[in-house]
Amino acid sequence: MHYTFSELIWLVLIYSFLGWFIETIVGTIRKKKFVNRGFSSGPFCFIYGTAALIMIISLEDLENQPFFLFLGCMIIATTIEWFAGKILERMNQRKWWDYSDKKWNFDGYICFQYTVLWGVLGVICLKYGNPLLFSLYSRIPGPITSIIVWVLMGYVLLDTVVSMAAALHLRTFEASQSRI
Repeated sequence: MHYTFSELIWLVLIYSFLGWFIETIVGTIRKKKFVNRGFSSGPFCFIYGTAALIMIISLEDLENQPFFLFLGCMIIATTIEWFAGKILERMNQRKWWDYSDKKWNFDGYICFQYTVLWGVLGVICLKYGNPLLFSLYSRIPGPITSIIVWVLMGYVLLDTVVSMAAALHLRTFEASQSRI
């Protein structure tokens, strides 16, 4: 299937929001207080949207081969999780998550338990989530979907730029304070 730019952005935004939502609920329950699990201040966790986008584009031919689809989802999601962990640590001088206490972890960023979970979630999203989301997307009149996607994309870009600036400013501020 060939996707339009708007359809792909729609899926990235939805999966980024769903990832943020689930992570925030789990973090809030564990800490017993609200925890925003995304990098940006808005309700998006782009590691999920990015993984979904790459899976959608690269694993389409495996949709009727569940075992290989599962393996592909595991590999893509785990690779993205490791790179995202490394990048976020370099940007913020701290780990955003740490699986060091989990069995069969690598570098504290990935572990077998979550690799299997990402594979299962990837298969569910590709086999069931995408058809549902495209069904919802197709029910919204064409011009409105474009407006929604472009407005949300603008919001996300602005939020990401502001969040990155804040993170870099905080790091610069902390470095200047340590010299005093």
